[in-house]
Amino acid sequence: MARSKRFLWLVVATAMMAPGRARGKTRSYASVGPPVPPQKQARRRSVRVLQSLPATRSPCGRHIVEVRAGSVFVDGRRVHAADGAVYLLAPPTFRRDGGAVAWLERAAGEIRLVVVPELGPSLEPLPWALPTVAGDDQIFWTGARRVVVGPAMLAPRAVASWSD
Repeated sequence: MARSKRFLWLVVATAMMAPGRARGKTRSYASVGPPVPPQKQARRRSVRVLQSLPATRSPCGRHIVEVRAGSVFVDGRRVHAADGAVYLLAPPTFRRDGGAVAWLERAAGEIRLVVVPELGPSLEPLPWALPTVAGDDQIFWTGARRVVVGPAMLAPRAVASWSD
């Protein structure tokens, strides 16, 4: 008898503390409704000011690259692999002889390595889409027609080479 009173007291206490467990049934969603996945908050796009960087002079001193209002200019002429404004992720880097330049840019949601292999009357950029770059990535010229992108020359994330 004492054992049954103790058991009854345990059932009553459980029913008071956790009414759902005392019934022994699964919970019905009739009153609450089905579970709704949480909504993800949309990213707020801040108004980005068009990038402008000071002019960079080539090692030979004959060429100048500058970024004005999201546009890249080489020797005063606009050079772009795509239309619209760009944001440079790595500053323009000249080849040792100053006859070519390369930079990393973000435009239209894409990251690109842009190389201008010959700085002369016709500026034809060579763009390569990159999957991703890190904040410490730089551009290294390892030859006349070869560029390495990475945190160090011997730790490449991307390598681009071309022929004439």
